[in-house]
Amino acid sequence: MVKKNLTIKEIFALAIQNHQKNNLKVTENLYKEILKINPSHVYAHNNLGIVLKELGEDQKAISSFQKAIEIQPNYIDAYYNLGIVLRELGEHQRAIKCCQKAIEIQPNYAGAYYNLGIVFNELGEDQKAISSFQKAIQIEPNKVNAYNGLGNVLRKIGEYQKAITYFKKALTLKPDSVLAQRLIANIYISQLDDLEKAISESHKTLKIHLKISKFIDHKISITRLKHDVQQAEYLSSKNYKINGINKFQKIGNEILGRKENREDTSNSNKKILLNDDEVKSLLPFYKANHIYQTSEIFKSCINPHINWHEIEEQYINSPKQIICIDNFLSDEAIKELREFCLVSKIWHDERKNKNLSAMSDKGFISPIHLQIAIDLKQKLPKLFGSQRLWRYWAFKYDTTLGKGLNIHSDGGLLNLNFWITPEEYNNNKNSGGLKVYDIPAPIDWPFAKYNLNIDAIYKFLNDNNANCTTIPYKFNRAVLFNSDYFHKTDNINFKEGYEARRINITYLFGDRLVAKRNS
Repeated sequence: MVKKNLTIKEIFALAIQNHQKNNLKVTENLYKEILKINPSHVYAHNNLGIVLKELGEDQKAISSFQKAIEIQPNYIDAYYNLGIVLRELGEHQRAIKCCQKAIEIQPNYAGAYYNLGIVFNELGEDQKAISSFQKAIQIEPNKVNAYNGLGNVLRKIGEYQKAITYFKKALTLKPDSVLAQRLIANIYISQLDDLEKAISESHKTLKIHLKISKFIDHKISITRLKHDVQQAEYLSSKNYKINGINKFQKIGNEILGRKENREDTSNSNKKILLNDDEVKSLLPFYKANHIYQTSEIFKSCINPHINWHEIEEQYINSPKQIICIDNFLSDEAIKELREFCLVSKIWHDERKNKNLSAMSDKGFISPIHLQIAIDLKQKLPKLFGSQRLWRYWAFKYDTTLGKGLNIHSDGGLLNLNFWITPEEYNNNKNSGGLKVYDIPAPIDWPFAKYNLNIDAIYKFLNDNNANCTTIPYKFNRAVLFNSDYFHKTDNINFKEGYEARRINITYLFGDRLVAKRNS
């Protein structure tokens, strides 16, 4: 409740303060309080729309922006914000009209041109996207995201050196731009012709991330802290000397041991509020850069004893384009890759279902990671030979706190998903793997829809009578399938403990839009 006798101006200021602190529900209620007093407060409608979008209430956000426009027909920020939501919902033509209306009102609106560039890029209209980003830069030469957007289109069409030039310009303007550095790393990773450069550029991303990382409002999730304390204990058991590790374990365990923080599924979403001393105790270890150096593997990283020609033919002739490959990696490769995942401090991104992820362009990289992609291209040339490695990543799960990934599509051509946690840790040998539906995502769906919109995905699958293939979990098992297929993690039930956490690694090859245009 808002204190009595506050003016609209004071409530508005309070809403902005709470928004900056990411207190979204409080912010939403404050803007609604303003609108009770003054239903025509155009800025409250617009800002409420922004908050609703961040809360995932897209339709309500659209209504708020439309109400702002209804009150003030030339309100360009509302058109801009409405265009963003429509774009993310796949309403590309409506999004374009919003951007064009904003430009009509204010011809030098760099943000509208930038958003147009994003829309055209998603539609595969590369030249229009390039022109839009260039116009945004012409109007606002220091617009970092426009340089990244332009470079991203150039990267997609193979103009790699030009793309790197724009990403480096973004880094010049904003040296701590993790995105710009990630995009540079992606180029070298995808080319697979200079492994040292690819690794060094990915490590640069991680260093930027560690440099700027901090606790937001002194808060951390139980999921995050539990994993990192377990990892610190594992590293100590292996005699690794890392800055701040002993104090991190002591303070971290004290925080987790408090009655109100003891882990269970009911409070795993909780954010723990840290005091200043706790932040000072935890930060040195969080900022420490530690990557496992893998041993050199002289033979193939994928299993040399498998008839890969036969595997390739099996996939090509498969009516569903879904096959399993058991004993996928060589013994040496999976041993080293597993140790890399246990030792390396690269699990920095927390996902919706309380899973942690590591990305190829942000430290999840070694000669073994890259050699796997090279081996796939060499051993299965009909499938992987001409396809660009888009990226690869890994997820790490804690059964007691979270669950697997929701249904989604990754939107490439070939998806290779494999598992590296020993089967002894899996409590249910008939599950814990992957469910794959044999109908691809519609080509006109944008990323946000085919990757995140669960309701729309299930409706589409039901309407099209999709069949589901369930692949049970097995150590060193790979699943190769059409990456346009919708898929999700099967129910997982793994033992408690750091080494018991389920880890899956995914390689994504090819581009769905490029394939569509060339078909």
